[in-house]
Amino acid sequence: MAISHVQPVLLLLASLFFIPALHALDFEYCNKSGYEFGNVSSVEISPNPVDLDDEPNITVSGYANQGIDYGSIEVHVTAGDVTHLMRRYFLCVVGDSCAIEAGTNFVLPLTEIPVDYTEGAAKYVYSIRLIDDDVKDAEESILKLCVQFELPLIDPRSVSVLSS
Repeated sequence: MAISHVQPVLLLLASLFFIPALHALDFEYCNKSGYEFGNVSSVEISPNPVDLDDEPNITVSGYANQGIDYGSIEVHVTAGDVTHLMRRYFLCVVGDSCAIEAGTNFVLPLTEIPVDYTEGAAKYVYSIRLIDDDVKDAEESILKLCVQFELPLIDPRSVSVLSS
């Protein structure tokens, strides 16, 4: 009899442990090998999956090997052969400060990202790019970190079938 009371508690604890993983996404570095700037430990999206009418929130977490004093985060989407800049955030707005210090963990909460729907596109690959805008003598900003992932969309065909 005691075992029957323990099983529901263990099931509850196990489900609480795995619930945060439901919003985590599989991602890869845009250059396939990683960046000297640092490591990304997780990319999370909410809601997951995303409906075409949603403007999801994406959180990128990681560790900085190098610092950045002034930067921006760009969100791009590729659907088919077309890539669009969806939103640009300044580090001062999304972070606790305008800088990410070397040797620290970072969290980049990106809110209300538009979903770009292209008729006939089989998948949507989003990329999150951390850009160093404090370039001094250089003429262009410097890409410090980039991850990409497939947006987990609710299939519009399955939604219309389910709602019929």
